[in-house]
Amino acid sequence: MAAFALLPVLASAQGAFQLPSGNIHCAVHEGTLRCDVMNFTYARPPRPPGCDLDWGGAVSLGGKGVVQVICHGDTVADPANPVLGYGQAWQGPGMACTAARTGLRCTNGDGRGFEMSRGRLRVF
Repeated sequence: MAAFALLPVLASAQGAFQLPSGNIHCAVHEGTLRCDVMNFTYARPPRPPGCDLDWGGAVSLGGKGVVQVICHGDTVADPANPVLGYGQAWQGPGMACTAARTGLRCTNGDGRGFEMSRGRLRVF
């Protein structure tokens, strides 16, 4: 009997996606991935000086370099974004993300990244 490996579906052709819950949405613009969590319960990081907009629920990640928690007045959330199912992976320009019931994990070529869920935002 042949053994089959179950591999995540790679949704690399998509420029945007959302997790099945609809609570996390991501989109790529000019080589940078931005992900927004719509509703969260974690403590926001300290607000930077000069940020009078939304804070703590959005991050950006390029193919290299550190993750930025961003000050923003807009969102990448769109109900039309394709769904990245739990257990599936997405690959973009120099970065990759994996969706799980526990949230989203994304990393870049430098090994930098983030884990995002309703209850947690961890930047590394």
